[in-house]
Amino acid sequence: MRRTMTWLILASAVLSFTAGSIPVFAADNPFTDVPSTSANATAIRELKAENVLQGYEDGTFRPNISINRAELLKIILEGRDGGITISTQSTSTSGCFPDVQAQWYAKYVCAAKDEGIVSGYDDPEGGLSARLFRPEQPVNFAEAAKIFSLAYKQQIQDASGEWYAGFVRALESSKAIPTSIEGLSAELHRGEMAEIMWRLKKGVTDRPSKGYMNVKYPAVKVNLASDSVQAAASCADLQAFSVESLSGSGWGRGGGVMKEMRNAVEELGAPTAAPAAFDAAQGTEGGYSRTNVQVEGVDEADIVKSDGTYLYIVSRNKVRIVKAVPGSAMQEMATIFDDDSIFSPSELFIDNNRLIVAGSSWRQSNPAVMGKNIGIMPPYWNTSLAQVRIFNVADKAKPALERKVSFEGSSVSTRMIGHKLYVVVNQPMRWLPQPLAEPTDADVLPSFEDSRSGDAAAPVARCADVMILPHVPSPEYLTVAVIDTASPATEVKRATVLGNAQNVYASLQNLYVATTQWIYEWNPVVEDTAIKAPEDWNTEKTNIYRFSFTSGGIELKAQGSVPGHILNQFSMDENGNTFRIATTQGELWASQRPATNNLYVLNQSLETAGKIEDIAPGERIYSVRFLGDRAYMVTFRNTDPLFVIDTSDPRNPRILGQLKIPGYSDYLHPYDENHLIGFGKDTEEAKDRQDFAWYQGMKIAVFDVTDVSNPKEMHKEIIGDRGTDSPLLQNHKALLFERDRNLLAFPVTVYEIPASERAKSDPGSYGQPVFQGAYVYEFSLEGGFKLKGKITHVTQEQQRKMGDVWYGLGRDIQRVLRLGSSLLTVSDAMVQSNLLSDLNEEGSVEFTDSEDTTYPCGRGVPCAVPMMAE
Repeated sequence: MRRTMTWLILASAVLSFTAGSIPVFAADNPFTDVPSTSANATAIRELKAENVLQGYEDGTFRPNISINRAELLKIILEGRDGGITISTQSTSTSGCFPDVQAQWYAKYVCAAKDEGIVSGYDDPEGGLSARLFRPEQPVNFAEAAKIFSLAYKQQIQDASGEWYAGFVRALESSKAIPTSIEGLSAELHRGEMAEIMWRLKKGVTDRPSKGYMNVKYPAVKVNLASDSVQAAASCADLQAFSVESLSGSGWGRGGGVMKEMRNAVEELGAPTAAPAAFDAAQGTEGGYSRTNVQVEGVDEADIVKSDGTYLYIVSRNKVRIVKAVPGSAMQEMATIFDDDSIFSPSELFIDNNRLIVAGSSWRQSNPAVMGKNIGIMPPYWNTSLAQVRIFNVADKAKPALERKVSFEGSSVSTRMIGHKLYVVVNQPMRWLPQPLAEPTDADVLPSFEDSRSGDAAAPVARCADVMILPHVPSPEYLTVAVIDTASPATEVKRATVLGNAQNVYASLQNLYVATTQWIYEWNPVVEDTAIKAPEDWNTEKTNIYRFSFTSGGIELKAQGSVPGHILNQFSMDENGNTFRIATTQGELWASQRPATNNLYVLNQSLETAGKIEDIAPGERIYSVRFLGDRAYMVTFRNTDPLFVIDTSDPRNPRILGQLKIPGYSDYLHPYDENHLIGFGKDTEEAKDRQDFAWYQGMKIAVFDVTDVSNPKEMHKEIIGDRGTDSPLLQNHKALLFERDRNLLAFPVTVYEIPASERAKSDPGSYGQPVFQGAYVYEFSLEGGFKLKGKITHVTQEQQRKMGDVWYGLGRDIQRVLRLGSSLLTVSDAMVQSNLLSDLNEEGSVEFTDSEDTTYPCGRGVPCAVPMMAE
């Protein structure tokens, strides 16, 4: 037990701090009981040299005794830069608390109250109107954290749970928590007080320190104030995060600059040659089109895949296999998951004769299996699973399940390179009714199931193998798994970290996971008597993790961060030994701090090598595309600037040129090295506002960037009026583009304003639905866009029944594919084949349940769980 001082001794100590009573000691050892080897010697010596600290008349400092609330306020307010400010209000001199009356400490306590540094305790007898300060009470670390962080104007993050969380995290962020602090309720010693004050006052961040979680949960052995990735010391470390997740205090364990795991700065290498994105034959090998992907050689899952003869389709919570060649004799060969009530397929891959289906499932769990600390939990609950099922489809009519792999959690994204499937899964902290004395892997870690080992649930990893990432907001278990689809008997390789994921980018060498950390400030600093506007209360940054593909699976190699948030996976790119990322910082609606846009070039350690910031203030990024050494960025508010950026010198990226035109592009697709196709919306600027534009119909534009300093719009095509939309604007996989065939096709829902109403319409007027289906273009740089024809699955009778509201009937075309000389269009209701030459229909297959337009299950909701009515 730490000793506490009596009030008499404390008062005497405070009086000994007054000017004129300071004993003189040797400069290198000002106090007889503070040898140079003691933990706080430097802090005490330097603060003593500045007359911030004084000792006792016997020449001692007594670093190991407690300090009370009044004494702490006096030292902080007199010792900080700027000193103490006494208000002219009556409460600033005396009487600010009932127990602070005409005492030596009254001016300090009242000044601190005026600044909002202290608020006192509830008086059990006097109620809220009579709060007490309790000046003689020894101050514990949690209370001291609030006083220090507010007095030194630390950035306080949102602390919606325990009152102390934000303050302690602020000290963690400043590396100001001494390692001797044993807990939140531990009384603060005078030496610790000096250490915290010195670090905040001088900005010292290179001393050993602790993190919020270490102080709140002393059993945690990993130092969570570190900026380095660390392996969990035991399951108790991970259990603390589960317990904390129930506290409601939020996360965001401080700030700090993320460093590469091995603290090695890898040199920037020369960029590689431009990727094969300009190959005219890309995606057409073998006589049929493939999924439009971001990186050549890195496949992405989709709702439709083909092997050149058959289509594999996710539709109405089922997977269908359709023989599509010849188009005149199409046939549905098999339906998978027709009777499966617990699995909802969402995307798939095809790998020769293996069909890989990814989706969500659920498992009914009995908490009794935990065998301990069940508390008042109900007898059963459901666990969500990210699941991969692999089928042998050598016999298309009889798909055979070869393997089923399940991860507790939800899938973030998947990629496939060769025969290796990469699955990224997030799982929130597991609910624990109460801390376990000796938690095991199974108690705290997500479960993993593999039919290879009999579907027995096991922890996804061992606690000792889990890497804890520093300063991650809302940490979850992030698992990256590698499944060899060519060999069902091969073990699933897994890497688990305590982090989270929102967006994924993959090259042929690395997998990058990105997540945005929002930092909300809940005590806005008063500057020049004006409180910051609400939009200035928060900042954001994007945390990035690099996993390297290895012969043994996958390994976390580096982590880093950049300011702002990203739009999607196209905001990221790997080019040689550099990683490029484009972000938007702030929001369009912010009045005092408008949004800006940035581009950062990082090395393999994910440290910033070069950057361009403050691009297009007041706008946000709508699309990004990286091609070779160039970056193309579209920002928008009322016009569409297309920026051309050169990153050939990673340390000095520069804007080469820009083009401002009406409209914006949601997706940029490469035509060749000097031409891009943009897909987005046309716009019309508001006549009564300079910062606003009405979006109109869908716009396709071709940008010529041969002269990088003067990009031009070569061709454009406008489809429909306001209300027109396409899946392509949200998902690049909806595009079919084959340059060597001059073929461009995509699904679209067209709205048009009737000719009789056009004269009286305004830019905000919506059109009426007139078409849903695929637009097929013949396109070349010389000839521009030539509409070849339209394909729809909606009959004229069905169209007439819809009136002014489009509700689809499940016949909205979602994908367009080419198989040989035919175009295949796919909706939930059917597949149709049209001749590529003249678009005449040659055949179709209507699914047997095509009249079922409801979704009682699926779409991420298990079929056995009833849905609530809206």
